[in-house]
Amino acid sequence: MERMKTIRLAAVTLCMVTLSTAAAAGWVSGQAPDTVSLLSGKRANIFYAGEPVRFTQKGGPAARYEVRDYYGGLVDRNSAPETITLNVKAPGWYKVYLYGAEAGAESVGGTMFAILRNDPRFPPLPPPEEPSGDPAQDVPTRSILGIGPERHAVPDASRPDEAIARLRAGIDMEAKYYLPHDPARKRALLVAFPNGTENVEGVRKIVEHFKDTVTYWEPRNEPNYKFSGAEFVEKEMKPFYETVKSVSGKLRVIGPGTVTIGPYGLKFIEDFLEAGGADYLDGFSFHAYNNVNGDVWLARTSLDGLNELLAKYGADKLEKWQTENGYFAAVYGSYQPRLQGRWTMVRRMVFEQYGIPKEHDHYWYDRSHGFWDFPTWWKNEDGGVNPAAPLMRVWSEEVFGTKFERAFDFGPSGNPVYIGSLFTGRERSVAVFMTAGAADGKVELHVKGGGSLRVVSPFGVESTLPVSGGKAALRVAELPVYVRLEKGQSVEPVPLDFGHNLARQDGVVCSHSTSSKDGAGKLNNGELENWYYAQGDAPRPWESGKDTVYPAWVEMRFPEDQSIGRVRVFAAPPWQCMGTLVDYELQYEKDGAWVTIERVREPVKTFKVLTPPVKCTVDSFFSDRWIFLHEFDAVKTAKIRLLIHRVTHGGGATADVVEAGGQACHPQITLREIEVYAR
Repeated sequence: MERMKTIRLAAVTLCMVTLSTAAAAGWVSGQAPDTVSLLSGKRANIFYAGEPVRFTQKGGPAARYEVRDYYGGLVDRNSAPETITLNVKAPGWYKVYLYGAEAGAESVGGTMFAILRNDPRFPPLPPPEEPSGDPAQDVPTRSILGIGPERHAVPDASRPDEAIARLRAGIDMEAKYYLPHDPARKRALLVAFPNGTENVEGVRKIVEHFKDTVTYWEPRNEPNYKFSGAEFVEKEMKPFYETVKSVSGKLRVIGPGTVTIGPYGLKFIEDFLEAGGADYLDGFSFHAYNNVNGDVWLARTSLDGLNELLAKYGADKLEKWQTENGYFAAVYGSYQPRLQGRWTMVRRMVFEQYGIPKEHDHYWYDRSHGFWDFPTWWKNEDGGVNPAAPLMRVWSEEVFGTKFERAFDFGPSGNPVYIGSLFTGRERSVAVFMTAGAADGKVELHVKGGGSLRVVSPFGVESTLPVSGGKAALRVAELPVYVRLEKGQSVEPVPLDFGHNLARQDGVVCSHSTSSKDGAGKLNNGELENWYYAQGDAPRPWESGKDTVYPAWVEMRFPEDQSIGRVRVFAAPPWQCMGTLVDYELQYEKDGAWVTIERVREPVKTFKVLTPPVKCTVDSFFSDRWIFLHEFDAVKTAKIRLLIHRVTHGGGATADVVEAGGQACHPQITLREIEVYAR
């Protein structure tokens, strides 16, 4: 897929970034001689709540340390003795920084760690020396986090004995740490043959060996790069299916494992299905590249397109598997943990609603092991974890023993902004909510039963939310928030319906002060364009030109005065050249002058700092906020506008991200839609 090639090449072309002597290691494996490592003695730098969070310096000493949380907040700082005990106790994800001098700004080391709740339903954290199998895998840690199954790989089916020996350790560990836990969610193991299955006798021997442990089997990785869909059916899918089934009819074969389910992938899939490919499947597998990208709209559009195609060929009842996809925290030279966190949880929320639980969703991959082309791992070179690890652990804890029951309906005005699901089981139920990209969401809930709700944060911090008059106001932001329901208790979001979108009425004219060549009609066409779905010549959001002078304005003129009390601005999830707003004013015209209703300033939280384990020279804790919700006392006007003072550099909050080699570009306004409502 062309866009994926562009991204992967970026690791090669943008890698040589230096900040200091310590940064001279660049992207080369290993650390420079003047950096300091932190050793915890804990696997993956994971601690349980109540344990002291302690690190020992190696290669130092450093003079002082700082600790920041997932949101970039400074939560601890002090001098740095050889053994450091951090004053951090709450469950969460954290990053610790080491500095070489009391007053100096030069970072000389650091790492990432997580604090988990010690949930007895999960196996205990294995010791650091427990083997991990494949260099890209950490089966024991993945299992205790509940992320989902490994995709155990057979690189060469013509060497079955070698493959069996290579697979044995990882499969045995997964059978121990993963399979027996949470049987309500039907855990199973998966083996794939990424380089093909031409040697069917080798395949047969491997399948025979693991037939009592491994249930799911997948052939070639991304066959769209080698075959047409019809060719793949005849040359590999059919013989692979027949070989696996000859060992045991109870085993399940999945495929075809295309790189995407966007239009490029759908062409291959249709050719595959038209040639009878579904006859050789027990489950449909795919990879989700450019099918989510932190965008609920993109994820739903991708999955709706897939479901429509499967239904056309009577294959819509096949269970679904996503077998390779993950998201960056180390965005090449820029460390952006909130990107990995938000994108991971958007995928999780949407996929559950489309019948793809985490037990069928392979997060690729576990460990940084030298493959810097696509750094999506959740465990860094030094063993410290990125946010996907603790976020998925809390998800696994909260939905434990439950299954997806239904999606919540937030009403016609709420559904583009919020996503939520109800999970139920024999002993417990939980409702999960998050926004599609707003940082300040609030969901009003109808509550039956009880005077309060038990709420759990994305990282496992528990609190109580009062219920008054059968209603509760739940704050919802970029990550899932969990509402545990007591027996006999239920919740339902109050539907939002703001009525007619005034921006869509006849006679509305949009204009702007920028150098954009895009038609301003995109701003109110009712579409949330995202180029990544179809790519090529696909529609993009409205974008200003790179030579735009700030402050710039984008104006909407109505055919006559309107009473306006709500405005919603949809920018774009920041990635590569699509960006979002950082500083702007929402204004209306009154008596020939512009009056500011509200000014939005989103903190960029981005600064230069060396992080040796991920070879990054900039940290960005920017929220990626791209949906902006305005509610205000009604005003009467024929014109509104956005006066825009500052925007992101595409996927980077600041120019520092661009210079560090992140997936970013020049600053430009990106807008997908502006909605206007009366109140």
